[in-house]
Amino acid sequence: MVETPPTAANMRLDGGHPALDLVNTIYGQVGQPPEHDVLQTPEDLRTFAARVGVGHEADAAAVKAARDLRAACEAAFRDADADALAVHARAAYAAGRLEPGGWTWPDEDPLSIVHRLAHAATQLISSEDLDRLRGCNDCCWLYLDRSKNRSRKWCSMADCGTNAKKRRYVEKRRLSRP
Repeated sequence: MVETPPTAANMRLDGGHPALDLVNTIYGQVGQPPEHDVLQTPEDLRTFAARVGVGHEADAAAVKAARDLRAACEAAFRDADADALAVHARAAYAAGRLEPGGWTWPDEDPLSIVHRLAHAATQLISSEDLDRLRGCNDCCWLYLDRSKNRSRKWCSMADCGTNAKKRRYVEKRRLSRP
């Protein structure tokens, strides 16, 4: 069976936060070359942004900026190195406007998606939710563990959790054979 690569329209959004879903747009193991990148075109970024609720305008420069922000978010959330994220945050706040109710960015600005994602990432890294940040035991995606006892091991029970349980079952059966 040939697996079709995920797209911005059908990728799982299991991160529990837009900034984590951004990090999860790249498929592969941490520290290895990426197997697949969901953000290839402005249309991909528009689709992703609409799905996570951060806008709908994008161009080629916004795709590059989103990919740069993704790398900055990954460094911040995996390695606690927030320097690059701070650069993106400063750019976002310089382009935005603080109004009653929070920060806003003009919808017609193609970089507004990136600015909103940078803002979301800074909110997450400075929030109490950061202690719920986990990496999936199977695929290495990042997610917020919102389970009651904070014991979630997989980004998604439907995918990675099921795969892990299948592997355990097969191994158990293999070992129980005479």
